[in-house]
Amino acid sequence: MSKKTKELVVKDNALVEASHSLNLVPQRLIVLAIIEAREQGTMIKAGGILKIKASDYVKTFGVSTKSGAAYQALKSAADELLGATFKWRSKDENGKQEINVSQFVQRVTYVEDAAHIKIMFSQDIMPLITRLDKKYTEYDLIQISDLKSVYSLRVFEMFMQWVGNRNPPTIKLEDFRERLGLEDGQYETMSDFKKRVLKPSIAEINLKTNIQASYEQEKEGVKIVGFKLISKYKKPIKNKVIDAKKEVKSEEKTQTAKKIPPLSDAQIETFGDKLFKNFDFKRDVLGQNSLFIGKSENDCKRLIKELLQDPNKVNEWGKHMIAVGYCYPEKQNKS
Repeated sequence: MSKKTKELVVKDNALVEASHSLNLVPQRLIVLAIIEAREQGTMIKAGGILKIKASDYVKTFGVSTKSGAAYQALKSAADELLGATFKWRSKDENGKQEINVSQFVQRVTYVEDAAHIKIMFSQDIMPLITRLDKKYTEYDLIQISDLKSVYSLRVFEMFMQWVGNRNPPTIKLEDFRERLGLEDGQYETMSDFKKRVLKPSIAEINLKTNIQASYEQEKEGVKIVGFKLISKYKKPIKNKVIDAKKEVKSEEKTQTAKKIPPLSDAQIETFGDKLFKNFDFKRDVLGQNSLFIGKSENDCKRLIKELLQDPNKVNEWGKHMIAVGYCYPEKQNKS
């Protein structure tokens, strides 16, 4: 895995909505493997080998390195993955809903001398993490690095699926419980479910991530039958990402003080796509501006490119343009 400050985790919504009962470490292992798969190529085939280093796990999640604790954690997580399944929904050729049950991985290799493992995802899961043409959810790895609850990561992903949407769909209670892998009789009463699962997860998400999360209850009479998960990005917070940027802060100020000249049609297409994929731009612009909130992905992309035709808007987004690779014309740099 490359040594980047930020890494993007991207999952098909079918996988976000899937049901499984994995513990926290196997969930983290999947996240690291997803990033590795994307770095190897978006169309990696089933059978591809993904190497996960104990050192990457340590750097990302801040676990102890004593006595090879990180490597042992990865081994245990891989053992759990080998026997684990997930249940996910799809549609057949006639548009009827199918319920599928698949394994996460088909092979694990342990490399003890090098303190890393290799995993091979199953054939069914690969399209859900690499072929993301339509509906998918993404977030930056740094967002989940401090989450410690087995439920918080899953609940966080559910919030991220509709972040910034003022009217997200209601998740039925039985679907919510199923996604979390809760068994019949486990936290069965609503008070227990809220106390042990929902409220602690939301509290941890609000404390340790860059989204503000809350929920609304849907009732039938006095009975709670579902929840709307409402979230939006907070203003930039002081965390690992901000700290890592200190060394380039003065250079960034110098760069953004310059004026960006009008963009060509080709530049508008290129930087429109790059801005749409950028985590900070999504947080600061898409998640805060009413022009974008509630719109589809295609509409957001189209609107970004329309706005990039306005030089004033381009310069308003100057720091984001620089972040995604914009370089000033050579003559302007020399002036």
